[in-house]
Amino acid sequence: MSIARLARSTPHSTAGRSIGVSLRPGTRFLQTCPSSTPHIRNLSTSFARYQLPQVRQYASAATATASLESSEAIPVFSEVGTRKIPVLGAETLIPVLQDIQQLLDNDIGGDDLWSRRVEDVIEDLQSERRGRIAVIGDDLAAPKDVVSALLQDPLADSEETRRALLDRHEGSNIETFQISHGLSPRRESQALTLSSSWLQLTGFDVIELNAKKPEDTISSLLPTETLLVVLDPIRLIDTPQLSSILPLALSKGSVHFAINGHLPPNTSQSSIETKFRDQLAKIKVDSLQDDIPFNPSSISVSFVNSEKALNALEALSAALQDHGPSTSSAKTRAFETFQNQFLASYIGPLQTSLLTSVQTISEPQITTARQTAALTMSHVENVISSDRDIVKNAIHTVTELRRGAQQGASKAKHLSVASRGIEGGLVEGSVEYDTDKIKTGLEEKFLGRLSWLGLIGRTRVDDIQFELGDYLNNEFGVELEKQIIFETGKLSNLQFTLDSNSDHIIRQLQSTHPSNSTSPTPNSTHPFTSPLLLNHLSTLSLSIPPLSPASLTTPIIIRRRQLLTQSIPRLHTSAQRALLTTYATSLLGVSSSWMSFVPPISLTSASTAIGLGILSIVASLALGQRLWGRAQRKFWRDWKRITGMMKGDLETRFDTALRTQVLAKPLSAAEGLEKLIERRERRLDELQDQINQISKRI
Repeated sequence: MSIARLARSTPHSTAGRSIGVSLRPGTRFLQTCPSSTPHIRNLSTSFARYQLPQVRQYASAATATASLESSEAIPVFSEVGTRKIPVLGAETLIPVLQDIQQLLDNDIGGDDLWSRRVEDVIEDLQSERRGRIAVIGDDLAAPKDVVSALLQDPLADSEETRRALLDRHEGSNIETFQISHGLSPRRESQALTLSSSWLQLTGFDVIELNAKKPEDTISSLLPTETLLVVLDPIRLIDTPQLSSILPLALSKGSVHFAINGHLPPNTSQSSIETKFRDQLAKIKVDSLQDDIPFNPSSISVSFVNSEKALNALEALSAALQDHGPSTSSAKTRAFETFQNQFLASYIGPLQTSLLTSVQTISEPQITTARQTAALTMSHVENVISSDRDIVKNAIHTVTELRRGAQQGASKAKHLSVASRGIEGGLVEGSVEYDTDKIKTGLEEKFLGRLSWLGLIGRTRVDDIQFELGDYLNNEFGVELEKQIIFETGKLSNLQFTLDSNSDHIIRQLQSTHPSNSTSPTPNSTHPFTSPLLLNHLSTLSLSIPPLSPASLTTPIIIRRRQLLTQSIPRLHTSAQRALLTTYATSLLGVSSSWMSFVPPISLTSASTAIGLGILSIVASLALGQRLWGRAQRKFWRDWKRITGMMKGDLETRFDTALRTQVLAKPLSAAEGLEKLIERRERRLDELQDQINQISKRI
C-alpha cells in the first residue's frame, strides 16, 4: 500500500498532512495513541505527532506493494540457489563438532539422533544465513495467530500479502514452516517469503514448529537462535507437547513465553504469572554455564491476545483498502477499533521484547553451534552418568549375588553333619557322637566275647573278623548316611533356588536401560549384556552335575571299607599271633618242667615240676594278654585316625560340592560381572577425559 493511496483514503482534514513513516504494529504511535479518540482528526494529528525512530526503515514496502499490485495471486517459486558465504569463525568450531560426532558414533553408540543433529550443525556452518526465531505451542494456544499478528504491517502489506500470511497453513499439516523476508513474495511447500518490516528490522526468520514427536521438535529447535513459546492461560506449560522439550530448550537459553488468549474468570495476570513460574521451578534444567544456575524469575513472559490483534489489523487493513468503508465516520470507527483492540492485544511489547533479545545475538550461527555442541556434550555427560548408575547397580547386583550365595552356604553349613558339634563336648547327630556310640559297642565286645580269656577258652580267633566286620558293616556311619542324604536333598533345592535367582538377577540387570532424554533404540544393548558371560552361564548350568543321594556319603563308605579291609584283618592277625604265642609258650614251659622231673635228668621233684608247669602256663597267658592288648591299642589308634579323617573328608566333600555345584553359578555370574564392571569403569574414565578435553575447546 503506497503512501499516496493512504492519503486518498483519509478525510480531507488529514490528507494535506505529511506522513513520513508507515503505520505498523508495535510502534511508538500504537503504544501512546489514546484508545478513546472520537474523531479521525485526532488520529491524523497523532500521525504527525508520533513518528517512529529513524532506525526503523521500511523501504521495501513500496517495492513489495508494486510487485503485488501487478499480479493477481502469489506465485509459487522453486528454491533459488544463492552463493554460499562461509561463516566467519566456523573453521575453528567445525573440527570440535567433528570430534563430538566421532565420539557419539564410535564411543557412545546406540541412538544416533544426536549425531545427526551435530551433522546438521556442521552443514549449517558451511554458509551464512539469517537468524532464526522458533515458535512453538499447541493448537489451543494459537501460535499461528500470534505469528500472523507479529508479522503484519497494514500500511505496507497488500491484501495479497496479508492473505498469503494468514492462509499459509491452509490445506496442509506442516510440521516445520519457515517465514523469511524478501523483496518479492514466494510460497513453497514449507516456506513463505514476503516483505515484512519486522523481519527486515530483526534480520531473523520465523520458524513455526508443529512436530508430533518430541525428538523431531528438538532437532528442529536446535538450529534456531531464540524460541518463542506460546501458551494458553489455563494449562500454561503443563502440556504433553512442551513437557518433553522445555528442559532442553531452557538449557539452550534465549526463551520467551507468550501467554495468549482471554484470562479465566476471577484471575489476574500476576496470579497466572506466579503459577507459570511455579511450573518452571519444577523443571530440572541443566544450565550450560555451571556458575549461572537456571533462575525461573529471569524468564521473559508476555501476555498477549492474538484474536484482538488480528481483529484490529483486519479493521485497519479494511479501512486502508480502496474497497473499504467510504464514509469518514466508518473509517474513523475502523481506526478506533484498531487502536483499542491492538493496544489491548499487547503485541507491540512482544515485538519490542523479541527485537531487543535478537539484537544481542551478534553471531547467530556460531552461537547456535556452540549451544548445540554444549547440549550434545551435556547429553554425553548424561549418558556417562547413566552408565555409572548402571555400574553402581551392577556392583549392587554382584553384592546381591555373593550375599545370596553366602547366606545359602552359611545356612547349609550350619545344618551340615560335618560341621555339627562343639569343642569339648558331643552333639547328637554329629560325626563324633556317631563314632563314639560305635566305639562304645566295640569296647563292650572287647571286654566280653572278644576278651583274651574268651578267645583262649573258645579257641575261635576267627570270630574276631566275622563279628567286628559284621558289626562295623551294619553300624558304622549308617545314621550319618541317612542324615547326609537328607542334607543332599536340601542342597539340591538350594542349588536350584540360587541358579534361578542368578538368572533372574542377570535378566533384571540387563533389562535396565539408561534413563536419558532420548529413549534407547531397539538395537541398543545394555552395557553389561555380554554374550560370552551368558553363554558361560548357560554352559555351566549344563556342565554342573546334579547332586545325587550318594554325592556326599563317599567318605563314610571309604573309611568303613578301610576299617573292614585293613584294621580288622590286622587285628585278627595280631590275635592269631598272640594265641599261638600263648600256646607255644605254655607247651614249652610244661615240657621243660616235665623233662626236668623225669630221669635221667631228675633235677626237680614232682611238686616242683608241677609248679613250674603251672607257672609257665600262667606266664604264657599273661604274655598273650599283653600281646592282645597291644593289638587292641593299635586298632584304636587306627580307629581314631580313620574316624578323624572321615570327619575331615566329610567337611571337604561338603565344601567342594557347595563351591563347585551349589554356588558355582551365582559365583561365576558375580565374577563375570566384576570383570565387566572393571572394564566398563576404565572405559568410562577414558571417555570422561575425552569429554573434558573437548569441552575446553567449545
